[in-house]
Amino acid sequence: MPTMRTIRILHRATIIAPLYLLLLIVVIVAAVDIEFIRNLHLVRIILAVLLFFVTVHLIRILVFLFGRWVVKRTARNFTREEELNRYRECRPIAHCSGAKREHLVLLLHGFTTSPMEWRILGKRLDREGIDFYAPLIYGFGQINQDLILAIHKEDWFRQIVDIYDLYSQQYEKISVIGHSMGGMLACYLAQVRPVHELILSAPALFPARRHSFYSRVVKNRLATYFISWLIPMVPKPMRGGRGGPADTMDSESTYNYFQYLVAPVRMMFAMLEAQTEIKLQDMTFRRLSLLHGAHDITVDNPGISTFLHSLDLSFTCYCFKNSAHNIFLDYDREEVNDLMVTLLRDEFKQLDPEKVDCTCCSLDTEKGDP
Repeated sequence: MPTMRTIRILHRATIIAPLYLLLLIVVIVAAVDIEFIRNLHLVRIILAVLLFFVTVHLIRILVFLFGRWVVKRTARNFTREEELNRYRECRPIAHCSGAKREHLVLLLHGFTTSPMEWRILGKRLDREGIDFYAPLIYGFGQINQDLILAIHKEDWFRQIVDIYDLYSQQYEKISVIGHSMGGMLACYLAQVRPVHELILSAPALFPARRHSFYSRVVKNRLATYFISWLIPMVPKPMRGGRGGPADTMDSESTYNYFQYLVAPVRMMFAMLEAQTEIKLQDMTFRRLSLLHGAHDITVDNPGISTFLHSLDLSFTCYCFKNSAHNIFLDYDREEVNDLMVTLLRDEFKQLDPEKVDCTCCSLDTEKGDP
């Protein structure tokens, strides 16, 4: 088996190096009209290099197309799951013996972060005896960043569906808490699997204004590929009034938790593509809760509430007055943790009106059990 180092060397030698050589030749030809080149030997060399470049890449394309044809022919008797980018028969298998436990909570983290952002809530759930699992979403928190530059929305969809299917054999009910991008993935999961408590914290359901350019580009696959190749990463913006790149009022928490301080463009495109697959009207849940900070400048939370109302979805909204985008790490984190336990145990108690506004956009009713 070739090592990753060998693969990278071959990739650079057969694709990257010829590409740069071609660009150099184009520059030379543009600078000097080839008809006036007196040295015919040089002309032959240039034409030979161009012919070699075209031939190599034509062979590569033909081999690739042949491989795709072989895979398609040999796999035609298996069931395609396009939305998960896999064949149904290839999904993970497991066996869990014994009686089911009652309840599990899945915690889905936000864009460029990791399960570390659930550390405070995780300790609280552990003390309360509430089982939970916080997966590392594909592409994040990794030293080797090859996967970051090649991620697709189907990879995230497939991961959370597989996790749900595995734990549904062990637990009678599964609830989901999703923050930001994790909230968007939680909505997708609720579309395809029944969820008990669906708790969304500033879910990234719509493109932010600063991503309007990328949201237009994502409609063109060729442009997406080219921009991702040309500009693989961009720095995370410094937001006005914040002490760091994270949208939190408590700026000290910004650097206490792992996050990429640059945003992989391929992942931004994958998230924008995933947003187009979210169909909120198809979600199945027992109760929907929408949470956000009053000072959030990352997500249009009022717009999300209005959209949920337009779909006639029953939900309750909680606005935390001393927090911004990530309420689980901001000043109201203890009140947020209290609310999480209250919702998961279904033991509602009065919240402090000085810190939490429950009237900002709520419809205090519930959707029926799945």
